[in-house]
Amino acid sequence: MENSNQSTPSRHLIAGASRGIGRSLVDQSIAAGHQVYALSRTPPASTPTDCQWIIGDVSNPASFADQLPEQIDALTYCPGKVVLGPLKRLRPEQVLEAYQTNVLDAFTLIQSLLPKLSGSIVLFSSVAARTGLPNHCAISAAKSGLEGFGIALAAELAPKVRVNLVAPTLTPTEMGLSMVGGEKMIPMIEGRHPLKKLPAADEAASAALFLHSSGAASMTGQILKVDGGMSRLKLG
Repeated sequence: MENSNQSTPSRHLIAGASRGIGRSLVDQSIAAGHQVYALSRTPPASTPTDCQWIIGDVSNPASFADQLPEQIDALTYCPGKVVLGPLKRLRPEQVLEAYQTNVLDAFTLIQSLLPKLSGSIVLFSSVAARTGLPNHCAISAAKSGLEGFGIALAAELAPKVRVNLVAPTLTPTEMGLSMVGGEKMIPMIEGRHPLKKLPAADEAASAALFLHSSGAASMTGQILKVDGGMSRLKLG
């Protein structure tokens, strides 16, 4: 997939496209001139005119297979239930839900699309996959599993398809804010990051678009961290 300053259009399937990072990626990919297929379980609040919006569940690719193009040059997988809570209160079914939506659904979708795929796949992990954070046991386990899946997949699909991951910290989207108790918590959370800021959804989306671009043509099996330095730096 080419980047925004190049004119060759690509067919980009974005799963989990209706909100947050996924919706930002839809807008950026359209602006870059790519042919966008946006997939979500529910319709968006507003539908861009320059893309094909598909309503479907990633766990059941057969239900929307007839709406997909014959070739997919870029696939971005954004869905994944974020489950937070202390170990003593987590239920096994919550941990399974996190793993199902983050790992198994990604596996199911990608497996079904293998005959169509070329170019690049980007998966969304989290800073929590490799940074110990309280109340993150379920989502950390799921995102760690996704990273392992993605790296093994990169080896399996090379050289035809590149596979990389973006691992952001909390982004202040509607879902992100609901997880942490609203905007009033943002200053405290920002203070834990070396850059004293949280990445906006469009920053994480831009990282994914870069990984699909020709500028990342030699990158596969990599985890690009958009986390304000949280995973690598300790200041003070």
